[in-house]
Amino acid sequence: MSSPMDPLLENEATDRTYYATGVLLDTPDFVAEQTYHRGRLARSLAALHGPGTASGLRVLHEPYSDALSEAEVAVQPGLAVDPLGRTVEVASRACIRVKRWYEGHDAAQLLRRARADLGMGLPPAELPEQAVVADLFVRFRVYERGWTPALASGLYDATDAVSPARLRDGFELRLVPRLETVLQPLPGVPAGPWPRPAGGTPFPGSSGDEATRRSALKKAILDSWLPSRQSLLDRLWGDEFLPHALRFDASQPGGKVADPAWVFLARVAVGVTNAADGGGRPVRTGAVAVDNEMRPFAVTVAALARWLGI
Repeated sequence: MSSPMDPLLENEATDRTYYATGVLLDTPDFVAEQTYHRGRLARSLAALHGPGTASGLRVLHEPYSDALSEAEVAVQPGLAVDPLGRTVEVASRACIRVKRWYEGHDAAQLLRRARADLGMGLPPAELPEQAVVADLFVRFRVYERGWTPALASGLYDATDAVSPARLRDGFELRLVPRLETVLQPLPGVPAGPWPRPAGGTPFPGSSGDEATRRSALKKAILDSWLPSRQSLLDRLWGDEFLPHALRFDASQPGGKVADPAWVFLARVAVGVTNAADGGGRPVRTGAVAVDNEMRPFAVTVAALARWLGI
């Protein structure tokens, strides 16, 4: 099934359909009704929680019996909020086969990095000595489901035309190699707008001055207004943490990906040796390391309650 354009990418969704006796309704009216409610909910989630993982979505390396030919990078079920405030749900386990993914890239896209240059927070003992670094992203995607009879419109009328019966909210996973040269440090995850504790120390320092912390939080709230939809999309297209392939597409109008609202899930290091295969790609060792804690989190009230012990 194809993936139609999401109206929330083009519409701020502040207008809703007005109903009155005797008014004829057509497709745009019903689309406006759905878009209004979806848009208001998305706007609220983006402002209240921000983008990131809300629940689940742990990424695992599953080597099975043969780590070179059967290994998978698996995403456990879970829920995230994307930069536009849409919920992205992975309802069941999803996976990427490491061998197929690796061999689907040219040698120029698989850059060998030393352990110290992987840009990951895992203990050195858990990291390969050399690895190809890739980042895993997920985004919201709509899928057409089923068919229903419809009166054809346009140049060619027909009595047997059909249209999709339903639209299903789904997701798309992409594991993208980092193409920064070995001499460049890998980009870090963009920081959120809120002041955060560092290592359990109350913000902004060890003094724990309550008035200072309260003032800093209020200022962060005042500075956290979400921009317009177009401004937000422009910000995403300019976000250098997102790989180029997730932001730009020469086949699209303007050369930009229509929906760049990806959510970062994990950094993956695929262990390699100094040797190269017939295609010039570094030879894999079978080792794979996954850093789940680099990602942004959309912290829920339930999570804060547990943090506070209540």
